[in-house]
Amino acid sequence: MILGYDGVEGNDKNDSAVSHLPLSLLFGSKKSKDFIRREYKQYLQEQDNKEDITFASVAKFWTSNFTDYTRIWELVEPQLQPIDKREIELVGSLRILVQSLIKMNEDASTIPQKLLSTSQEASAGAPGECCNSTTRNTSVRTLEISPIEVLYVVYLASLPLDVRRDIVYNNSNEGEDKVDDTTREQLLAEAALISYAIESCDADL
Repeated sequence: MILGYDGVEGNDKNDSAVSHLPLSLLFGSKKSKDFIRREYKQYLQEQDNKEDITFASVAKFWTSNFTDYTRIWELVEPQLQPIDKREIELVGSLRILVQSLIKMNEDASTIPQKLLSTSQEASAGAPGECCNSTTRNTSVRTLEISPIEVLYVVYLASLPLDVRRDIVYNNSNEGEDKVDDTTREQLLAEAALISYAIESCDADL
C-alpha cells in the first residue's frame, strides 16, 4: 500500500499520533519497504556525529557506492502529478530550490552525471538510471524527478532539524527569486516526512 507521508495507512494503530503530518507533494512510499528504511536508520545510528553526514555519503549509501542508480526508488516513489494549479506551481518551485541547493553543495561535483536524469530522459537515451526498478511506479502521470533530487531531500532528512533548516533558509543563489518561504517550508516538510518514515520504520517490531 502506498503511504502519503501523512502516516495514514488503513487501520494503522499509530494513525492518531501522526495525523498532524502534512502530505508529501513529491513522494510516496510502501509500508512493505520498512526493511530498507531500517538499514538506513542503522547506518545513521552508526555515525558518530549526525552533523558530519554529507550529501556524498548519503548518495553512496543509496547507490551502493555509485553502482546501483535505482536503489533510491526502493525508499520512495514519485507522487502522481498534481492537477491543482497551485500544487503544480509549488512542485515546480520545489524542484528549482532543490536543484539550486544541489549546485551549492560542496559534494555536487562528485555525484555521477547519470543521477541527473529523470525517468523520461533515461528512457529516451540512457535506460537504467531511474526507470527500470520493479518497485518504481512507472505511470505516465508520476512526477518527473531525478535520483539526485531525491537523494538531496533524503540528505536533508538525515540531518538535525536545525542544520536542515539553516541549509534551506540561509543558503541562497542567484535565480532563486521565484522561491518563496512557502516553498522552503514545503521542502522542510518533505524532508521531515522522510525522516519520520525512517524513524518509525521499526515501530511494529
